[in-house]
Amino acid sequence: MSPLLDHEPTPFYWEAGSEHCPHGPEPDRNSDAWDNWAERHTGSPQDVFICLDAPMGDCCPACTEDHGDVVPWAACDERTDAEVQR
Repeated sequence: MSPLLDHEPTPFYWEAGSEHCPHGPEPDRNSDAWDNWAERHTGSPQDVFICLDAPMGDCCPACTEDHGDVVPWAACDERTDAEVQR
């Protein structure tokens, strides 16, 4: 399990080219469309491109790593009742 310090709300974004991404699939990197597309997409710690215009919301990176799937901040294993009431 990840240390408690890793359990903090972190903005997550949907993958580039997914149904949540308004820009469509990644264009050919040698095309004119690449520069415009690349301005709104960036790499992520999971080694995929994410769309900066498609926020998923706050998630817990430690729980996400532990569970192997995205865990919303509201479902973090380490949140206390006091944190939930904030």
